[in-house]
Amino acid sequence: FSGGITPSPTYYSTVDRVDYSNDTGTASPKGRLVGSRAQTGASGTADFGYFAGGGTPSSPFDTSTVQRIDYSNDTATTSKRGPLSVIRRMLAATSNANFGYFAGGIPQISTVDRVDYSNDTGTASPKGPLSFVRYGLSATGNSSFGYFGGGNPGTKSSVDRIDYSNDTA
Repeated sequence: FSGGITPSPTYYSTVDRVDYSNDTGTASPKGRLVGSRAQTGASGTADFGYFAGGGTPSSPFDTSTVQRIDYSNDTATTSKRGPLSVIRRMLAATSNANFGYFAGGIPQISTVDRVDYSNDTGTASPKGPLSFVRYGLSATGNSSFGYFGGGNPGTKSSVDRIDYSNDTA
């Protein structure tokens, strides 16, 4: 888990780790984000975690930055990777073993960006859009499909599915 904001507003760059073998304990503070962020999207693989986009306390307020944490050295500060194609916050993310998909967000967009984990220093590739513009949505997925549900503006109850084998549709 990374970043965050309080009503004051104070932005955070902390990264906390939950130990799944003892998930009733308090999360452990680990490395830090390169900069303070709130409302990021997160995805990952067995080896790395990715935090993308988010609001920042400084201008231009929203970012397209993608940061990677190495699970084998999770006390180190994250490293910057290639950016998303659009700056945004309040986005959602899902992934499979090869790609991370970051969708929606503010400014109100329907863009879905794909981060290629084998070349994560390049700019994310825009893929097929969500069915409509939304932010504050949630995501989950499996090895074949990603699902993006809910969100704003208004209360959205629909779920979009992205087929990883045909992600431009």
